[in-house]
Amino acid sequence: MSRAAAISHPMDLDNLGVALGTRQKKDREGHALMMKMAKPRRYLSDGTIEWWDAPELIERLELYQDQDVRTETEADQTLPPLTDDEYDLWCFDQTINDRGIYIDKERIETIAGMVVIAQKEADATMRQLTNRAVPKVTNVGKIIEWLNDQGIPCESLRKQGHDDLVFWADIQNNKTAGDVIELRKQTAKTSTKKYQAMLECVGSDNRMRGLLAYHAANTGRWAGRLVQPHNYPRIDDEEDIRKVRWLHELLDKKLSPKELYDYVEAVYGPLEPLRLLARALRSTVEAAPGDEIIGGDFSNIEGRVNAWLAGELWKLDAFRAYDAGTGPDLYRVAYARSFGVDVSTVGKGPKRQIGKVQELMLGYQGGVGAFFGPTVNMSPYDVSENVRQATGAEQWDSTAMQYHMPNTSRWDLPEKEWTALKIMVDNWRKSNPMIVQNWWDLQDAAVQAVQQPGTIVSVCGGRVQYYSDQKTLWCVLPNGRMLAYNNPRMDITKQMLVDKYGNPYERLKYTVLFDGVDPDTKQWGTRSLYGGLQCENIVQATSRDILVGGMRRAERAGYPVILTVHDDILTEPSTYDIQRLGLSKDHFAAIMGQGEDWTSGLPISVDAYHDKRWVH
Repeated sequence: MSRAAAISHPMDLDNLGVALGTRQKKDREGHALMMKMAKPRRYLSDGTIEWWDAPELIERLELYQDQDVRTETEADQTLPPLTDDEYDLWCFDQTINDRGIYIDKERIETIAGMVVIAQKEADATMRQLTNRAVPKVTNVGKIIEWLNDQGIPCESLRKQGHDDLVFWADIQNNKTAGDVIELRKQTAKTSTKKYQAMLECVGSDNRMRGLLAYHAANTGRWAGRLVQPHNYPRIDDEEDIRKVRWLHELLDKKLSPKELYDYVEAVYGPLEPLRLLARALRSTVEAAPGDEIIGGDFSNIEGRVNAWLAGELWKLDAFRAYDAGTGPDLYRVAYARSFGVDVSTVGKGPKRQIGKVQELMLGYQGGVGAFFGPTVNMSPYDVSENVRQATGAEQWDSTAMQYHMPNTSRWDLPEKEWTALKIMVDNWRKSNPMIVQNWWDLQDAAVQAVQQPGTIVSVCGGRVQYYSDQKTLWCVLPNGRMLAYNNPRMDITKQMLVDKYGNPYERLKYTVLFDGVDPDTKQWGTRSLYGGLQCENIVQATSRDILVGGMRRAERAGYPVILTVHDDILTEPSTYDIQRLGLSKDHFAAIMGQGEDWTSGLPISVDAYHDKRWVH
């Protein structure tokens, strides 16, 4: 599985056989039989379980298992080995997974009980708000029907539609509808279900193991398994951190789930228990008795790597100034450059928030649609007036005209909101010309490499190279590791464009196609390579390699790594070793941020912490 993942092939045996074009394939009919035989056929009145275990079924199952071995054997003979460096990392990954993370099982049982109570209370509140038209918060169809009866157009309760529903409730001054929408949002969070999953995963020594999936993305990054720790919400707000610590103080008192629920509700209100429990997920990771948590997070590593590879010098200077304490943070600088204002006029309010969203969403060729991703905590309706006030009349009017042009992707937005987001995109691109140019350079480099097999095409100031052997398009990263794009080929299409004088003209568009795993369907098929995707892959892969260097140095220095989440490294040294070896968060930050011999010129900053819990 790991060897397949390292060359961007599927890790499941069924799709892997298709991708490799092996003669042996997984027996799908046998797989269906195996799934059937794994479940009881029926339960008899005396409690006896009857299974699908007829001799002919068992014989057929053995044939399925034999075919699995044949398929695995041919895949083993076809896949290249991991490089020595990646094999060493794979072994390190096994060590981390075997260590696991410590949780207090008794504490988790109490919290899981609170979740059950909160769900029941939410159901009762939903019935009260809707006059029993909606019995439970999980009755999505009835909620949609009720909202439409209230005059609020609703087709779906998906996360992206929440702000739209709140907007309609606000303009109709329908507080009850707003409460229903908010109640559904809080109770629909899958994060609170993780508490029960923890109890199913934890061992007798209060540790959960096997939580990391090596090379889960084609960039080499890890993903979460079982309880999916990569999906634990980050606690950035100081008030939320205070509330989470207060919750654990209550848990120390050994109160019952109902007593704890009533306590939190009395202090913060009816919706706060579920929200607080969702925010508290990270804090369930704690140091075992006799140990402590020391960890660190690379500060905006993707933004720094993107600027470094593209040669966006002003941005690198801004990072260095902020790290040295002599300049404002990048989000304030980004807004100031985008809208042509003095950075001193950009405070911590909505202007900085606009700069933050621009930086987080637009670095990989994102357009207006990028603002609708699951990580964007921003309503187009809230931001539109702020952008309108910051924009000159000429730019606003000319951008608004584009809203009415044919083939414009409007994303179901009104003109004002679409115009504001489009201006945010245009202004960010104007203030980051080297990053924008790098998208096109990367795309051209891939096209040239595929058109001229055997030719090494350098880009990103020579830090990255593309090379095609006709079977695979290889992207060589700054440290020498390679990303693989399988079965590369050219797709040439004709485009009809209009010049600035209104005259139509024809242009050929060259696109590199490759075979890969679709991130949405998880199926093997044809994908399209473009500059923004290439930039994202390279930046995230490079950030991963910087993270790996930090993990290895931390381990060697006496910090046992127990988890890595995105750009965060979590370790659990003993109190004895902390004193004996002089371990500290400052020392940890220094070795994490040391960089590699190939990261010259890249400013790296690490925010480290030392605690009994993961609350950072």
